[in-house]
Amino acid sequence: MSGSDPDLVAVGETMATFVRAGAVDAYRLVTAGAESNVAAGMAVLGCRTQWHSRLGADELGAFVADSLAAAGVDVVVERDPERPTGAAVKEIGDAGSRMRYYRAGSAASRLDLLDTRPAQEAQRLHLTGVTPALSRENSGVVARLLADRRGGTSFDINYRPVLWASAEQAASVLIPLARSADVVLIGDDEARALLGSDDVDVVARAILVRPDQELVLKRGPSEAVLATEDRRVSEPAHRVEVVDVTGAGDGFAAGYLTAAVWGWPARARLRLGHFLASRVVGVLGDTVPDIDREDLTRLAVDLGQTWPNPTEERRR
Repeated sequence: MSGSDPDLVAVGETMATFVRAGAVDAYRLVTAGAESNVAAGMAVLGCRTQWHSRLGADELGAFVADSLAAAGVDVVVERDPERPTGAAVKEIGDAGSRMRYYRAGSAASRLDLLDTRPAQEAQRLHLTGVTPALSRENSGVVARLLADRRGGTSFDINYRPVLWASAEQAASVLIPLARSADVVLIGDDEARALLGSDDVDVVARAILVRPDQELVLKRGPSEAVLATEDRRVSEPAHRVEVVDVTGAGDGFAAGYLTAAVWGWPARARLRLGHFLASRVVGVLGDTVPDIDREDLTRLAVDLGQTWPNPTEERRR
């Protein structure tokens, strides 16, 4: 990372995940974390990003840190000698993917032990609903970060039913947190589970409490809608062959937030979100793969925008 401030700081847990596809009796090790996925996706497009968290003082923790650093993310972590790095097993078959988590008592379940002052002072801060689900301490950290900042916060609802006792419990925590953020991202399935409706006006009334807030309602393979207090903008998703949908929402968030860093208008932010999400669903990993610069240039030209093409040295 250069001496300039990062474009975005993300805070949350990243697990070492063992992935098996089909009947192949072999696993490959990847990273999986909603917040670091966003940081890595933005780094692919040349943004300066940091990921703040806690990892165990173990080999899985070293793998997570090294992998994210190799993806261009500035890794800022504390290593816990007593609590392990969270892990997961992902199995992909004809019926879709299934995740098994081994994260109880992980180092990242105690983010209250992390020095959050750098995150508090960041230009932009990204958080998700996964973090408050991991522990009461983590929930308090997210609440304080959102409440104490003045601008530049994004919060992806990221409702994971397996991490909550019920949808009602999740809603009682996640919706108040979302109301404190400047940009809120939520999937239509999450809106139905937590709010009982995926109608954009219903969701907007439940979450938007200030005129300067943005709500992004994602509808998977359908359109995404940006809602503010007085405006609605929508853009259809890209039609692509789907390999695995895991991480698509994080890819969308990475594209949307990158476009915001570049100063792109609402419709262009949605389009770049769809662009990155379409790349993620085409691969087995959860993160944005390398992007063809010509494809990105064509998208920018089509939108009447420009993007700061990084040098080869910075891309490495």
